[in-house]
Amino acid sequence: MVHHHTSPYTGDAIYYRYQFNDLTLNTRLGTLVRDDKLEVRLPWLSYRLLSVLCEAAPGIVSQEQLLEKVWPDVVVGDETLKQRIKLLRRALNDDAHTPIYIEAIRGRGYRLLPQVIVTSEVTPTRMTSLDLANDTHVMPEDGKSYPLFWKLTSLSLAALMLIFALVALFISSGDNLAKLDENAPSSLASPGFDVELYLKGLDYYHRYREADNLHAIELFTSALAINPNLALAYSGLSDAYSQGVFQFNAPRLWQQKAIDAAYKAIALDPNLAQAYKSLGLAYYNKGWLNKAINANVKALQKQANYHEAMTNIGFIYREMGQLSKSMMWINKALTLSPNHSVSCVHKAQSLIALEDFPKAQLWLDRALSLQPDSLLANDAQGLWYLHQGRFLQAKAHYFKLSQDLPRQTHFIHGLALSQLYLGEFQLAIDTSKSLLNSDNPQIALQGRLLAALAKSALKENDNQQLEDEISMSDGNVSEVSSEHSIALELLTQEFKQRLLQGSDRAADSLSLALLYAVQNEQEASYRYLIQAINQGYLAQQLLTLHPSINTLRNDSRFTQLMDELLQQLTFQKQAYQEQK
Repeated sequence: MVHHHTSPYTGDAIYYRYQFNDLTLNTRLGTLVRDDKLEVRLPWLSYRLLSVLCEAAPGIVSQEQLLEKVWPDVVVGDETLKQRIKLLRRALNDDAHTPIYIEAIRGRGYRLLPQVIVTSEVTPTRMTSLDLANDTHVMPEDGKSYPLFWKLTSLSLAALMLIFALVALFISSGDNLAKLDENAPSSLASPGFDVELYLKGLDYYHRYREADNLHAIELFTSALAINPNLALAYSGLSDAYSQGVFQFNAPRLWQQKAIDAAYKAIALDPNLAQAYKSLGLAYYNKGWLNKAINANVKALQKQANYHEAMTNIGFIYREMGQLSKSMMWINKALTLSPNHSVSCVHKAQSLIALEDFPKAQLWLDRALSLQPDSLLANDAQGLWYLHQGRFLQAKAHYFKLSQDLPRQTHFIHGLALSQLYLGEFQLAIDTSKSLLNSDNPQIALQGRLLAALAKSALKENDNQQLEDEISMSDGNVSEVSSEHSIALELLTQEFKQRLLQGSDRAADSLSLALLYAVQNEQEASYRYLIQAINQGYLAQQLLTLHPSINTLRNDSRFTQLMDELLQQLTFQKQAYQEQK
């Protein structure tokens, strides 16, 4: 590993500073700083590439070694490495023809030209003064999926090092203060290093990208290592854990850690609006929608013009099927912050639910213009196709995204769902397999659900195809049917358990309705379908076209339920028109 090592005697983390020419690479802070104290901002791959060259200096690093260390989980070619070297040189103001920093050795690899001075720093892996902050820091199970230089554990700096780091990282602190959350206490007017770390973390959190979110977690944790009573940092930590679960497939354990961090923030500062907003987001990830609404309302009681709390309320109301309320709150948020890309996406999603697809597309376009790489906006674009029954376009959209970003399981899920609606059941099964081994149990559960529903549809349409699918095993059709029945029963029990644990998500009730439908248990299917509609499920076209409800589609009770669903959707449309 190139960013820190572990002492064999104490287990403490050892970080390094590499000084060469006018640059200093600090693996503890994850920064590259020039002598003029200006930070050179590097993308993650460029940072990792430079770290490998620093560690090996003055030696030559072969192309094979660089590919192995910089892209350990991805197969890439020499051209990708060349392009990354080019980008790194551009960031360093280096010239390939007359290099100052990076020299290419034909047929052998690359090396750093300047002399590299290496100093180390030992950082304890545990601090007795910060139990919750250390406990809430979860390392990835495989040790590879998260950027290594974000893996800070604590900061026990001497006064001199504090001053150096403060200057090096935050020479532009005036800019950071200008971006401080509108709800921050006035006591932050003269921030210390703990607050500077918090501000830096807040900036990374609001970029809504996986690597930036992980960096935010480390910065919030580092701020708490300096000041265990900084409620804002606990709130930020809670938000980052929730965002990891909601958007980036983080482990389910992060759900509880988000709640714990929010509780800690409230305990430290009961008047902190961000803390209640964070608690609401953490509740949402647990499926506790009404509790999430109440927590965000409490945040607005503490700070009336809090646009993030408004956006969250609007998003949750949409999931509850209360679309007129959803639009009211999101419009309030956008009035306060017109260029907030996430609010734009939430408005588009509510317009999709209202079946106002042209306006929804306008807001998706706006969100993507503000943040072209937004995972949330790109996923919502796929939903825009799905809700119109444009399954071929949805499939093409999700396929391209899953190729460009193979680790983003939201896009794989969207691809499998599109294939299911298109009747490509075997493809849906194969695509769903990519979700089954996810570290996030929620994603794995959705993968199992899609695979089970696709297998049921495949079995119904053509038993021979199901037999062919498992022909490489030693089983027979009856054994496969038995295994499939067991899988369906296990899934049914898991979703029922979610409801018993307090989930009031319509999606969970709908999943049970679909599972009972493919098991030909119509009474149970209707029970949970009615519950899903009462909890706010309004996507009539998606439901009527779903292959899992073939056994219900021609039943008069199903027709009556669809009429009820349409009446509720019509009521929401009218309420929305009246408030415009």
